[in-house]
Amino acid sequence: MRIFDYAKIDEIGLILGLFSIFIGIKYPDWDFKLKLKHRSIFTHSPLILILFLYLYINKVNETWWFMKEKEIGFRYFIIGFSIGMGIHFLYDLFPKGWRGNALLHIPLLNKRIRKGRTMLFLLMFSIFSFRIAIRLCKTNEEILLFFILGLLLLWLNKRAEEKLLRPTFSFIILFFLSGFTQVTL
Repeated sequence: MRIFDYAKIDEIGLILGLFSIFIGIKYPDWDFKLKLKHRSIFTHSPLILILFLYLYINKVNETWWFMKEKEIGFRYFIIGFSIGMGIHFLYDLFPKGWRGNALLHIPLLNKRIRKGRTMLFLLMFSIFSFRIAIRLCKTNEEILLFFILGLLLLWLNKRAEEKLLRPTFSFIILFFLSGFTQVTL
């Protein structure tokens, strides 16, 4: 019995997933590029993931007939992007201090969310992101692959983020809680 069947991993999808995991970890900080205050709820929430899911579920499967062959690639892209964003939210759970830019910002109200609520939202956003990724995986191999890519991403960002242990342990625990246990063995 094989533990990991490489034939169940799409090569093009794997490249897109690997590429998108790095985009996903950087996307929340696009608030700087968009001229928003840091940790804007627009970029530091799963809003873009919900848009991707909408496109994936409604458009690709129904009206984008020319993308039927691209379904795997788009699915892998969303999975990688979700893992990257979830890890970014985990890093944000461990700031140097809970003041100013460490707190989530609501641009329309020009208000910062308090520490406890910011922590709760970031935790929920991480779980939601991991849950999306896991639910989009169709095989045990895909789940294991993206779990390993998540660990690799944490390892590669340890120097830039100046953190490794707490985000890594949080990732492992939340990934399992988010649905890793739903895998059929």
